[in-house]
Amino acid sequence: MKPIIKKLGSGSVLIILALPSCPAPVWAHARLDHATPAAGSTVPSPPTEITLYFTEELEPKFSCAEVRSAAGARVDHGANISGKVMHLSVGTLAPGNYTVTWHVTSLDTHKTQGSFSFTVGK
Repeated sequence: MKPIIKKLGSGSVLIILALPSCPAPVWAHARLDHATPAAGSTVPSPPTEITLYFTEELEPKFSCAEVRSAAGARVDHGANISGKVMHLSVGTLAPGNYTVTWHVTSLDTHKTQGSFSFTVGK
């Protein structure tokens, strides 16, 4: 890159680097930032809600998640999405292992999915 030098009045010099044209902000995929309970954690008492925090705002019509017990039974009561956060009501969970599986679409239409597990202590 060659700098462009332009003289200004009174001997001042303005140096502008030749920069590649900067595109508009690039939208990223909505990735899971963190969750409560945390992925891989063991919680001593059962949560009544699972909260997923994503890196981008979600399109509620095309985003969902579910919570299943170790036996494969679905234990959530649906998702509520607001911006980058998804709440899953689960009532009272029995002690054991649970898996959260999510499929989301960010506002820019990129789709991502994933899963994690947590344990309710016995």
